[in-house]
Amino acid sequence: MHYSTLFLYSLAISSGLVTASPALLRPRSDLRGFDVSEPPSSSFWTCALNAGYQKPVIRMYQQACGSGGKVDKNFVATYNAAVAAGFTNIDAYVFPCTGTQPTGVTCKPVQTQINEILDVLSANNIIIQNIWFDVEPTSGECNAWNLGGAANLALAQQWVTAMKATGLQWGVYANGNQWEDIFPSRSTDIASDLPLWAVQEDFKSGVSSVSTFMGGWTEAYAKQYNLDTKTPECGGDSLDLDSFIG
Repeated sequence: MHYSTLFLYSLAISSGLVTASPALLRPRSDLRGFDVSEPPSSSFWTCALNAGYQKPVIRMYQQACGSGGKVDKNFVATYNAAVAAGFTNIDAYVFPCTGTQPTGVTCKPVQTQINEILDVLSANNIIIQNIWFDVEPTSGECNAWNLGGAANLALAQQWVTAMKATGLQWGVYANGNQWEDIFPSRSTDIASDLPLWAVQEDFKSGVSSVSTFMGGWTEAYAKQYNLDTKTPECGGDSLDLDSFIG
């Protein structure tokens, strides 16, 4: 709606000539979410649902640099626990194997890692709303995105092509302040047509408060705003707190 149209519409509402649409006037309400890399207790899930959390994100795939990438052994059980508690809007994230590893083990080909992801979903009748491609550098026990800017970009493009070919809904999880450490520049675009889950640890919920962008994105779909913490209501060690567009 153009500004002039919106002004006239607002004027008509104030004068009583028209009735405002509830959908137009209702402020957007973000979904309260959290993401986990380790399985919480069974009691946590029911508590979190009752406390008003609406979207859990579960690690589905991990670097596993000793084997070149693998499905998280706890993924299926953690997903089932969330479903049993009553969660229906569930996402998953993929932390792929992407670097040269101190173990000497080569990362599995991109398509092999993708196939393992598809296989675990199909074999267990798992329904995931969004799958998030985790792009963040690591070093030490396992390395990620340590191939140099040009090679990292080529690998990321290979991943994005394979992700889109699955027909599933994917997005990208990333921290704008780490982007130029991975790719040739902060503006390097690998998939700005996909939703962005932005890491911005300012301890403020709300997707609209994201201000750190990169890679061609100018808005976010989700925000991770508190890392390695607990929910104030239900505990749950080593999880992250998030907001998602509803």
